[in-house]
This record gives sequence, structure tokens and C-alpha cells, in this order.
Amino acid sequence: MDGTGSARLAILIDAENIPRWAVEPLLTESAQYGTVRIRRAYGDWSGSLRSWKPTLQELSIRPVQVFAAVKGKNAADLALTIDAMDLLHSGSIDTICIASSDSDFTRLAERIRESGLTVHGFGEETKTNPGLPAACDTFVFVETLITDTPPTPTAKPDQALVPAQATPPGTSDVTGNVLPSPETGPAQVIAAPQAKTKTQAVAGPPTRATTAELRADTALISRLREAVTTNTGPDGWAHLSAVGLAIRKHPAVVLKTYGYSRLTDLMVATDLFELHRNGPGKAGPVHARVK
Repeated sequence: MDGTGSARLAILIDAENIPRWAVEPLLTESAQYGTVRIRRAYGDWSGSLRSWKPTLQELSIRPVQVFAAVKGKNAADLALTIDAMDLLHSGSIDTICIASSDSDFTRLAERIRESGLTVHGFGEETKTNPGLPAACDTFVFVETLITDTPPTPTAKPDQALVPAQATPPGTSDVTGNVLPSPETGPAQVIAAPQAKTKTQAVAGPPTRATTAELRADTALISRLREAVTTNTGPDGWAHLSAVGLAIRKHPAVVLKTYGYSRLTDLMVATDLFELHRNGPGKAGPVHARVK
């Protein structure tokens, strides 16, 4: 979990407000900011959080037991805040990462920044109030750190890939051409899911907008292009979490309007952006750039 930066990090996880599956990806992402010195998770481990035990052991995270003495009072939030303030004044940490979608941590994030430390936030896109991301130096939606899309079958594990083209209107195939990877390093294919066929039941989530329908929404395309270009780094790529944060600003882009639950899938479906994932497995960060 040691990063290439010189910053000393403390990761404080609100286990009652962050999904367990997101812990390993966010630790991997945090390591890019510097060296992770402290890993703590807060909650009542005698109850519903007992399933976290293997995760805590495997990732060397120290569980902080917090009993809720009074119903309706979030003792875990208070314990996390106290530890964050202790670390803030200890001088041993440069950066504090808060893993929670709870807007109650907005003032804590502001206070950390006011004291000159860097604060990175992690939370679920569907649960996070816009005020919390705005209070952090960066905020990563944990959904952008994972993908359910497997690598192209014809590619070897150590091959460098770029994303496949999005599904064109009227077809359901995803191209699998293997191209040279960007200079930022190895990447995995991120392809748009296949469109639903007419034989499938029309139920559940809204039907996903096609490539043609997405492109026809000029306001959406303009917001996406602006979010990518304004957050592009020196390497020519923009971190997808920064893009997600940008489009949440007023007026917010609501992914469900277009039948998508993940920004990655929607951007690939437009066929206007290149996306790649650095690092091994499904936990590497996703980056994007305009084609």
C-alpha cells in the first residue's frame, strides 16, 4: 500500500456508511497519493459488521469498536471525527482520507483543509450529498474504482490494452481490437455492455440509451467533454472520479435518466471518449480522454 508520493496518509473508514467491497479498491487508490501510515475502520463489530473480519485482517485495517449507547446517535461518526482531529494536530500525517457517504463529515473535511492538510474523500455516488465532495480536495465515487467487464478474451494478461469501441446503434457486438496502450501504463478494456434484445422482458431499470440517443443529447455531451478537458492532467488523461464530481455540479447529470448506473458505461457508450484502467485486476483507477 505504499505509494510513490511523499505524503503520509491516514485512512479513516466509516464502516457503517461505506460498502465492504469498496475497501480494497479505495486503499489501492489512496496509495497513489503517498504512503498509507494509518488504516482504521469504525463501527460496532459485534453486530452486522462481523462479516468485515476477513477484509480487516487481509488488508491490515485496525477495527475501532464503537458501541451505540443511545439509539439514533452515530457514535462511530464521533469517534472517527475525534481521531481525525487528533491526527490533524499530531504532525505525523499530511493527508487524511475519509471513506464515507455521510454528509455529516462535510464540516470535518472543511476543518482539515483549513488547517493546511489535504483531505481525500470516498463515497457512493447515489448516497453522497454534493456538499461533501465540494469540501474535499478530491472525492472519488467508489463505483468508478471497479468494473464488471472482463478483459478481451483474445488478450494475454500482460498485454497493454485500450478500451473497446462502444456498441454502435442497431448492433449488439463490442469490438475487441487490441491497440497500443497510453504511456500511463497497462490498462484493461472497458467496453459498453451489450444492448438488451427484444426477447428480454421490459422490466426493472430504464432501457439504456443508445449511442445515437446519447450523442443527440448535446447538453449531456457538452458537459462530459467539458468535465474531461478541464480535469485533464499533464499526461493527457482525466481521472474518472474528477469527471464524475464535475458533472454532479448544478445542474447535475443524472445517470439513471439515460438508463445507466455507472459513469464508465455511459461514457463508453457515447463512443466519444477513450477510457483505460491502470493496474492489475478490477481495482485500478479509470482515466478518460476525448477521442
